[in-house]
Amino acid sequence: MNELVRKYVKGDRIIWYVVLALAVFSSLVVYSATGNLAYKHQDGNAVYYLFRHAKFLMMGIGIIVAVHHINYKWFARFATVFLYLSIALLVITAVSGVNLNNASRWLTLPVVGISFQPSEIAKLALMMYIAKVLAQYQSNDRTADEAFKPIMIHVGIVCALIFRDDFSTAGLIGATALIIMMIGRVSFKYIFGTVAAVLIFVFVIIWLSDYVPFLHRASTWKARIERFVEDDENAQEHRTDYQAQRSQMAIATGGFLGKGPGNSHQRYFLPHPYSDFVYAIIVEEWGLLGGFFVMFAYLLLLFRAGVIVRASSRTFPAFLVIGLSILLVIQAFINMGVAVGVMPVTGQPLPLVSMGGTSTLFTCLAFGAILSVSRNNIEEKELATEKVAEE
Repeated sequence: MNELVRKYVKGDRIIWYVVLALAVFSSLVVYSATGNLAYKHQDGNAVYYLFRHAKFLMMGIGIIVAVHHINYKWFARFATVFLYLSIALLVITAVSGVNLNNASRWLTLPVVGISFQPSEIAKLALMMYIAKVLAQYQSNDRTADEAFKPIMIHVGIVCALIFRDDFSTAGLIGATALIIMMIGRVSFKYIFGTVAAVLIFVFVIIWLSDYVPFLHRASTWKARIERFVEDDENAQEHRTDYQAQRSQMAIATGGFLGKGPGNSHQRYFLPHPYSDFVYAIIVEEWGLLGGFFVMFAYLLLLFRAGVIVRASSRTFPAFLVIGLSILLVIQAFINMGVAVGVMPVTGQPLPLVSMGGTSTLFTCLAFGAILSVSRNNIEEKELATEKVAEE
């Protein structure tokens, strides 16, 4: 068994432990959080959603194993093609996507009937493209500032296609892109100028939300921000505030050790306790100890990503790892921030913990790409050591 694991499971061991720990923890929490959902839609079959989630987790781990055996150079070669394919899917989704919660975010494949979110593909494709372009402009005869224009054009296209229906994902992508460019030595004047322009644009859009018919969710963004900033005495009448209040109640009653697995009370009242507010259920059942465990897992991922970056001998894999890891960690902290009430409600899932097929599979694809770089770094080091020994 150990020999089989060594043969097929390679790369950074600690990241593998993080993946497995989050997957196991996710199964326990999803089983508890979906009890009410199973009662309503599956005739009380409490294990239906657990098995469904476990199926996606197993598929995801299979994706990690397969992808981390691919040489990361293939990601660079097909990054542009992958990006344009994702843009095409986003256009199709905007025109004829499946509406969910008044937002067209899903695309259903004909014949097979499988639904997925093209924005998840776009996130990964864009990170690969940014890593590729930044790597091309790190040589002495080229400046990193030259990479700003091609990167921002594609970031702008992707975010423009997403933000109408999913503002938080567009913001997540844009923020991650700017952080990577900052790490890639793009001048601060370009970064800060872009941030200022985006903030002005968002302010104008929200201010004009009542007069822009095609931005049907702008009024929702405005309401969420206003209710987050202001102390609304009638918060119980508003769904957004209701979600935030129930989430904070779950966290406040969790204590240090929690109420115990399966003993959550707020799971019966919180909308989407298995996805958007899964962190609240974690803290309620597992206490601050469980909450810190999850937070530590993502911070450990970011730390190990830094180790992989330092071990990389080329710029593309380094940018790829830091881009994907920052994307996952920021998304995780947005989800946790919403649950504890330090951010407005956004609807971002907790990577590899929240229930969701598309999110789980593409999160695992990102982990596979990170471990691919780690595996190649280890193999290159071993090969160099062998050459030195032969000499």
